[in-house]
Amino acid sequence: MRKFIFLVSVCMFFSCSGLMAQTQMEMNAKAQKEYQKADAELNKVYQKLMKILSKEDKKLLITAQKDWLKFRDSHCKFESQQYDGGSIQPLIIATCLSQQTTKRVNDLKASLKERSSR
Repeated sequence: MRKFIFLVSVCMFFSCSGLMAQTQMEMNAKAQKEYQKADAELNKVYQKLMKILSKEDKKLLITAQKDWLKFRDSHCKFESQQYDGGSIQPLIIATCLSQQTTKRVNDLKASLKERSSR
């Protein structure tokens, strides 16, 4: 059931965001671009947060970010494993990476907002 929900969310993601590609290769490329966009936003927010942190807090954030990257990558590998070797696997991986990265962006934005208001 969880796999079905994930596939439905992938389909909804592409239909709602105007990414109506015709071929699997086009869908894979568009999903990769969406992930790159989310990753660029993550780097931007991360750098803003790093600028306002104390030396000790920076160390903690670096550790947290490294741990999060390991989680994100292993989580997306797990989610895509069932499609191993299939042409949809790159789409599943890129979509998962994009979704997880967007969640992290939102978390870092919340931290930035909270710390900026102090």
